Amino acid sequence: METTGRRDITATAEETSSVELSHNLTTVTTEIKAYQSIGGQAIFEIGRRLKWVKENDLAHGEFGKWVKSLDIERTFATRAMKITSELDSNYATGHNLGMKALYEIATMPSDERDKPQKLDSGEIKKPDEMTVRELRETKRKLAASCSENQKKQDQLILADKKAQALKMQVEQLQQRKPDVQQVEVEPADYQDLKQDNQVLNTTIRQSEDEIKRYKHLIVDSQAELKRLGDLELNKELSTKQIKDLQAKSVNLENKIQRQEEQLERVKELSSFTKQASEEMDKLTVILSRLDITVVPDGAPLILNLTEIADKAESFADNLHNQIANPVPLD
Repeated sequence: METTGRRDITATAEETSSVELSHNLTTVTTEIKAYQSIGGQAIFEIGRRLKWVKENDLAHGEFGKWVKSLDIERTFATRAMKITSELDSNYATGHNLGMKALYEIATMPSDERDKPQKLDSGEIKKPDEMTVRELRETKRKLAASCSENQKKQDQLILADKKAQALKMQVEQLQQRKPDVQQVEVEPADYQDLKQDNQVLNTTIRQSEDEIKRYKHLIVDSQAELKRLGDLELNKELSTKQIKDLQAKSVNLENKIQRQEEQLERVKELSSFTKQASEEMDKLTVILSRLDITVVPDGAPLILNLTEIADKAESFADNLHNQIANPVPLD
């Protein structure tokens, strides 16, 4: 009998979903009370009528009071209307799901609602087969994946911009003669990081001096190669010396290249530290103006902010450790 009753309710829901709703508040109120008595399968129809009253202002600006008069909690009303907006009547009534499960599915990305998902337990289930806890777990994963994809896109765009900027800087460095004084000039927008820049500029000058020293060694090596090439006293010994000098020359050229790469990274870091500081200040101001209590539990914003906080804490620990215990790359 219970199974037959559920089929009757489902059939009624399918038939009434195409029926035009009344503009008479008393009629709509009576219908909602009737669906309340049916149970979980009437969530869709209750939400549909709540949404209809709200959108058509049948309560004349007192929708909240009217909902309260029906002994319906605001949370239930909000979720029922969300379910009605996102799911069709067949889905809402055909899977025998409760309010919480339907709401979790309704707040998932639409293209993920019918896809099998892998859970932490290793099981693979479709959303309509999951518990509420599993649905929330899946939503967290989807939100994290979406955030990671967006982050990768942003990183690609930023990397492309940096590559273009570095290419221009390399071309400029190749076209000019080494000039220590040019490196010492500080851009005007670095004033608030002057102390840090002084340390960076010292590193830059030392790197350029090292590059010059390597270049002088290369010139000396090339001169020695020429001298040995002109000697015919000991061909076997000269050949060995020439190979040794050639190897040293290649090694010196590699060191120059690494020094130049590190020099560019130091310059890039000098610019990036100011930008990162400004972005953190902006985020601090925005968070100070945000009333976090108005954001629903499980919303992508809450998940994203939690992830940012965790990553910031991990990044800060790693950065302090690297500063306190620096390890050379070579």
